[in-house]
Amino acid sequence: MGILERSHLTIIREVAREGSLTAAGTRLNLTQPALSHSIRKIEQQLGVRIWRREGRSLVLTQAGEWLLSLANRLLPQFELAESRIEQFANGGRGTLRIGMECHPCYQWLLKVVSPYLERWPKVDVDVRQKFQFGGIGALFSNEIDILVTPDPLYKPGLKFTPVFDYELVLAVGPEHPLRKAKFVLPEQLADETLITYPVPSERLDIYTQFLQPAGIGPRQQKQIETTDIMLVMVTHGRGVAALPRWLVEEYSSRFELYPVKLGKQGIAKQIFLGHRETDDNTRYLCNFIEFAASPHLVVS
Repeated sequence: MGILERSHLTIIREVAREGSLTAAGTRLNLTQPALSHSIRKIEQQLGVRIWRREGRSLVLTQAGEWLLSLANRLLPQFELAESRIEQFANGGRGTLRIGMECHPCYQWLLKVVSPYLERWPKVDVDVRQKFQFGGIGALFSNEIDILVTPDPLYKPGLKFTPVFDYELVLAVGPEHPLRKAKFVLPEQLADETLITYPVPSERLDIYTQFLQPAGIGPRQQKQIETTDIMLVMVTHGRGVAALPRWLVEEYSSRFELYPVKLGKQGIAKQIFLGHRETDDNTRYLCNFIEFAASPHLVVS
């Protein structure tokens, strides 16, 4: 039985991630013949079949699936360790990996990232939205360093810091009958098309804090990933959307939108930044959180 090496896990991960030898070879800086040779050599060294061919595709065997799971857990740990060692060697040089669980928060994040990069010239920022293990899992597996979320899930080893307060409102277009309403009740959305980001309804506040407690659902739900397209649809009367008030107001110069309070009391929310407790002494990470929470950071 051969020895399992990190390079084996890297090849397994990249072939599975890219779906073809050509694309994986490009990522690994290997030609397709060289990658094919490496794959055969890995199987010979380990004494087990990792892939099987189905037509032109390579499909992982049961052993290959287990090794892929191992690669997805271990490789981010190696990458984090190397990044941290580099930071120690270079006095704060590194990459702050930010995970987003808040689709409309990109505009807010831009207002934090731009001056932050000026303050930390040796630090880069990488923003990620799709995670191998979900947002909390991405923190634990070291895929990301900071998680931006409106719904913190408190777990041992993680810390969440509230950095920004906002109100969730209903965005409607210029011809919508609710345009001038002081507030909207759940039953008034029963005949509406609700436009949302592609997020499960159990993670959308418009459902969990507004519609579901009243036993109400919209006539139809449309999922749109891009904020601009969502707002174009709302402006042209194709539906309504639940968004932060600051975002609706910020886009009002480009789209004719009107924010309406959700219920008499409204829905108050916060943006949280989550990080690992083990990173409490990472200066540039802690400074990002402090800067994001600064009252001098104005979102308008």
